[in-house]
Amino acid sequence: MKRRDFLKTTTAVSAAYVIGFYIPTKSRASETKKDEKALQPNAFVEITPDNNINFIIGQVEMGQGTYTTLAMCIAEELNVHWEDINFKPANIAPIYNSLFGPLMITGGSSSVFSKQLEMRKIGAAVNEMLITVAAKKWKVRAYDVYTKDSKVFNKKTKESFKFGDLVSDLSSMKVPTNPKIKELKDCKFVGKPHSRHPKEMWEKVTGKAEFGIDVRIPNMKYSAVYHPTVFGAKVKSFDASKALKKEGVIKVKQIPSGIAVIAEHWWIAKEALLDINVVWDKDEFKNTSDKELNEQYSKAMEKDGSSMRKDGDSKKAFASADKTIEAEYDFPFLAHAPMEPLGIVVHHEKDKATVWSSSQSQTMALGAITNVLGVKGENVTYHTPYLGGGFGRRGAINGDFVLDGAFVSKDEEFPIMTLWTREDDIKMGNYRPKYKNKVKVALDKHGDITAFDAKVASQSIFKGSPFEAFGFKNGVDGAQKEGLVDHPYDIDSHDMQAFTMDSPVPVLWWRSVGHTQSSPTVEGIVDEAAFAAGVDPIEYRINMLKDHRFINILKDVAEKANWKNRKKEKNVGYGVAIHESFGTICAQIAKVRVTKDDFKVEKVWASVDCGFAFNPQNVKNQISGSINFGIAALKYSEITINNGEALQNNFYDYTVSRISDSPEIEVNIINSGEKIGGIGEPGVPPILAAVPNALFDATGKRYHSMPIKIG
Repeated sequence: MKRRDFLKTTTAVSAAYVIGFYIPTKSRASETKKDEKALQPNAFVEITPDNNINFIIGQVEMGQGTYTTLAMCIAEELNVHWEDINFKPANIAPIYNSLFGPLMITGGSSSVFSKQLEMRKIGAAVNEMLITVAAKKWKVRAYDVYTKDSKVFNKKTKESFKFGDLVSDLSSMKVPTNPKIKELKDCKFVGKPHSRHPKEMWEKVTGKAEFGIDVRIPNMKYSAVYHPTVFGAKVKSFDASKALKKEGVIKVKQIPSGIAVIAEHWWIAKEALLDINVVWDKDEFKNTSDKELNEQYSKAMEKDGSSMRKDGDSKKAFASADKTIEAEYDFPFLAHAPMEPLGIVVHHEKDKATVWSSSQSQTMALGAITNVLGVKGENVTYHTPYLGGGFGRRGAINGDFVLDGAFVSKDEEFPIMTLWTREDDIKMGNYRPKYKNKVKVALDKHGDITAFDAKVASQSIFKGSPFEAFGFKNGVDGAQKEGLVDHPYDIDSHDMQAFTMDSPVPVLWWRSVGHTQSSPTVEGIVDEAAFAAGVDPIEYRINMLKDHRFINILKDVAEKANWKNRKKEKNVGYGVAIHESFGTICAQIAKVRVTKDDFKVEKVWASVDCGFAFNPQNVKNQISGSINFGIAALKYSEITINNGEALQNNFYDYTVSRISDSPEIEVNIINSGEKIGGIGEPGVPPILAAVPNALFDATGKRYHSMPIKIG
């Protein structure tokens, strides 16, 4: 369908004016005239005759502030009253696809940096059209017309129109192809700190916001699933006769992942699982525990792996080195543990279906559902509620919880909510991969690093998935190398290798993905080199850096923390780390206090350069949240495998950060004017390195494994 036809059709159906632009990926960072003809419909603003301004958004909101920040971009250019904007999750359509390819997905801290220019142009285009229409009505020059607070004003007569008054006139206008947008420095709303959009915030505070777990449909039933605990196990046989006798139980059915109970209420379904006798066909992984996995990883690294980076002459550098430093790092499997349990509602009605899914990728979820139900995508009505946390988990490549919901609901006459318990999620993945890293650096007589060798062993997130072409090349997984092969330090020689391990344990991107293993590895070994050279850790890093952004941000965080004059106390240490991820550089200094068998992160200073902070308040919130998220991995969180199954079950033994763990946090933002980066994840990697470095400062002992055990 042609763009104009599309606009006319949607206008006729909705009695509103809908507009949008698509900015090709290559032109997101800069606006060039050659791209003007490539504008296509994509993200939309809807203005209704009763003056409602609706922001139709393809990204999901899972607590990261996407709705608020992108709406700010539209409000800035459209000159609408901030509180007048409403949010409407978009239907699944190619026009809402992300920069990651032909799918709608929210991840990679990409929402703001990839969409902000589109949103600003949308607002500017509509603003220009409103002024043009009003000027014609008043028979004045466009110069004599301006917009403010969702109205168009006549400078001379002081007359005004509400935006909604001009809807019918807008539909017949030509859409500007390259509307002029404000310089970021001239913005009055964007770039200023704002709390969450008042409508989103108020809905959440009052409990009116609908999350996936809140969905209620007439005649809806509930399902719980009996999953295996040993990875790779399949149902051999089962006896559900006792469960079927329970009041409220409607049906028991086998699905690919296990046995599902459908009942009038979820608790009935969940309790009925206890009355089902299942015989599992367990594969050889039933004999595997962490000890065996560690041995497998170590043995694999005895040989040469797939090359991630090789330059200079590493062998020569080590042969002539004045000193060599080696370290082995171990990072466990990690669960995402979002607060809202995984769930989905599916209503299958022969050749059509309706879905309520809290998935980070609407396209992936839709594809999984249509394949199972055998219905066409255009016959599926897809609703996107709020997500109660994600951290990557709700974008599962294997579609586990979505597939469960589809198989449970297939050919049933009523809508069914299939809800996982937290035990289902924590015991059966998907996890951040387990990593074993071996690194060594060569130092010359001046203490400078002349060579950096590394070996990384882990399962691949991307191999065998639809994203394999994107994330797994030449035997190297993208999560193994990111933040490692492209570290910022000026080192002449490298030999870095990857080793891909296999197991039935499902692995997935986890907040900051591979940067969670590369940052503590790189920043840890560099810190050891600084100590061996007898040079201040920050000064040592600056001496090895060429990029002015890294140097500036290190100097900034050192100044904010009063690094040079930090107080020396017994059992108290300070550590620094800097890391770039998702286009954003973040430096952190952590202060820790060590007791006999524990430690407390007392304060963290963070300096962040994301190019430009569209909403400084949200940037600070995300960095603070990331720091607290990372502290859980530093102190508590791990998935341990014994006899083929995860030992952890719920928050009582898979521990996440509590309020008592939260340090005092100071965040400083540097608007460098460089290319805009993401903010939802870049605060995690540096804290995973700054704290171990601080612990060394306090104890004189290096900690290379997580979670860190003191004593």
